[in-house]
Amino acid sequence: MAFRFWRRVRLAPGVTLNLSKSTASLSLGPRGAKYTISPRGNRATAGLPGTGLFYTVHDRTRAGAAGPAPAPRVAQRDRLRLGFFRRLVTPAGERRFIDGIRALNDGDQPAALAALEEAAPDLPDAAWMAGMIRLQRNALDRAEAHFRRALAGLDALGTL
Repeated sequence: MAFRFWRRVRLAPGVTLNLSKSTASLSLGPRGAKYTISPRGNRATAGLPGTGLFYTVHDRTRAGAAGPAPAPRVAQRDRLRLGFFRRLVTPAGERRFIDGIRALNDGDQPAALAALEEAAPDLPDAAWMAGMIRLQRNALDRAEAHFRRALAGLDALGTL
């Protein structure tokens, strides 16, 4: 189960800032009639307060918009970044593993190796990746040590 985060902050009467793990939006209007401005598309909502009944219309003023804004395309290298809230709840070893994979993806092999070796004692996946880099660098003894550590945690290997 993934962690979820959502918070509404009242800035002024009829103005609220809506925060989630992935985005923020601004809602304007009284109870029962709101206009929401969001990076994912704007929308107008009208409802009967206290009933749970409401009607939402997505703003179609953007050129070529046929509905709500599609999820933004994220470059492959940017998918390896942890957001602020996710970074807070991710264990330090896993953060170092992700930092190492991101550095490897960016072509910085020395930084990748340093991050992966730091995470290797706790994470078989990090040990495996560090072993692969050491193997590529012909550091066979150190590569073997990493592979042995990865195989010692075989039940957790491949989880990250």
